[in-house]
Amino acid sequence: MEAGKYSYMAEGSAYLRAVHMAMDDEPKILDDPLAVKLLEPGFADRMEADRERLVKTGLLKARSLLVMRSRFAEDELAAAIENGVAQYVILGAGLDTSPYRSGHPAQKIETFEVDHPDTQQWKLEKLRAAEIRIRENLHHVAVDFETDSLANRLAASGFDSNEPAYFSWLGVTYYLERESVLDIFRFVARLPSPSQIVFDFVVSEAELGRTETEAMKVITNLVEKYGEPWLSRFGPQELTRTLEEIGFSKIFHLSEKLAARRYFDDRADGLHIDISTQMISATV
Repeated sequence: MEAGKYSYMAEGSAYLRAVHMAMDDEPKILDDPLAVKLLEPGFADRMEADRERLVKTGLLKARSLLVMRSRFAEDELAAAIENGVAQYVILGAGLDTSPYRSGHPAQKIETFEVDHPDTQQWKLEKLRAAEIRIRENLHHVAVDFETDSLANRLAASGFDSNEPAYFSWLGVTYYLERESVLDIFRFVARLPSPSQIVFDFVVSEAELGRTETEAMKVITNLVEKYGEPWLSRFGPQELTRTLEEIGFSKIFHLSEKLAARRYFDDRADGLHIDISTQMISATV
């Protein structure tokens, strides 16, 4: 991402979540009414101009991934809170609305939104424009994952490393160098049990067939065009072993087949998931 500019992909993700609320069938995979508010004015006109493109395969798959990954992360968060976790950290928060939604489990616990300073400032401006209240137990933490110490920045914002925490890390790992990704895993693994991290990752090319590989080239060319190239990809088995070696005791891999059964069965709106981006939940 270029210095001085917010993340284009963060805006695009919020746009597709808002489109899901406006266009896709009930029941919604992710109930995110605030996404539209953050994109006003002009969301309805933009969506109408895009309507033909939004029902084509590429954007159906992209929208499916975005709503599925947020839904899975929020399902896991609710379970973690039931298990006694009282700190919620959103890494690369973008325009994530979970801490602001009325009745969301995060409303009751200490929440830390972590993002690049430029993207975070842009989001704060969006929140003010939409007149969305920022609660007292919500902290905004500016971090450049490639150069800053996440531990130091969180500690300065009131994060308690002696208490377990839940981390949501969506749409970020592939934009970082491999060692930066592993450093985040190491940080979470040093926290008390049952600390947990849920994240998505782009699978390595060796895992893909010819069709998926060609489709992936289209996406990689697009993100490079916007100055946000993908730097890290992983094989699920390799990544699971790495997480075990780092110190996580419970690892759940949400493959595309499991995600399809859990969130996409019996839908008539064309939403569907593919193999290219998958998810893992890792608990200390």
